[in-house]
Amino acid sequence: MSKFYIEKIIYHLQYLEYLLGDRVSKNLSDNNSAKKFVDFNNKKVLKKIQKKIVSKISILLPHCIQNYECNLKITNNINNCKNCGLCDISEILNLKQEFGNIDIKVATGGTLARLYLKEYQPELVIAVACKRDLIAGIRDCYPIPVYGVFNEIVDTPCKNTKISANKLKEVLREVGRK
Repeated sequence: MSKFYIEKIIYHLQYLEYLLGDRVSKNLSDNNSAKKFVDFNNKKVLKKIQKKIVSKISILLPHCIQNYECNLKITNNINNCKNCGLCDISEILNLKQEFGNIDIKVATGGTLARLYLKEYQPELVIAVACKRDLIAGIRDCYPIPVYGVFNEIVDTPCKNTKISANKLKEVLREVGRK
């Protein structure tokens, strides 16, 4: 059996552990299997790309980090943001300036994200999403290296969530950007 199939089986087993933990756990905050899966995945991604020069990086963001009241549509172009500071999009745009040629897309769901990845074909994806969407996206995109970062749910899911721009900076530095 090739190394690819063994890794794929391990990914599926880790995903299955997450699903079972999610179903069995009565208090979802006690379920640590999502964090374990993403940590496992991120270590594998960093190991896979550590000896490569990664020139085509994409950051995929969920639409819920945009301020819910904002009337500007950033899902087709993140540069439509007017940097008002009411959400984290302006910080993400600053990352684009700081780190150079990084493609940043905001997706309204997994299907749009997969379509974008198929068209753009990045060498590395840094994906930001909630627990369920992030894990499903990592699994669906395998073997594309997808480094996962959880967004922070402030009040309610899918509305005005947060992302740590510092965490994204950390990842970009780790993969050899500046």
